[in-house]
Amino acid sequence: MQRKLVSSGTGWKLYMPKDVLKLLGFNPNETEVLLKIDKNKLKITKADPDKNNQDLLIKKFNRCGNGYGIYISNSIIQFLEIDPELDEVKYTIENDVLNISKAVL
Repeated sequence: MQRKLVSSGTGWKLYMPKDVLKLLGFNPNETEVLLKIDKNKLKITKADPDKNNQDLLIKKFNRCGNGYGIYISNSIIQFLEIDPELDEVKYTIENDVLNISKAVL
């Protein structure tokens, strides 16, 4: 699926339907997720509550309309080489990982 990022404070938000999060087994009200960047892709996976995650980027989804959003800082957007004013992002699901990358039109 492709989406536009929405400005949110000093960064950007990506909104997604609740059904997408359910496919991943995420309870958006409770699940903490781990963000990693790999080859111009932002990979979002469930954070392991048993591990010491203090050095990792952990986020939660926020309720937004009929779906949920995740805040992405400007520095992450720059690493992904996305111009949020012009570009759309695409997200795919592979092996219980939500991959976000720049959409190529």
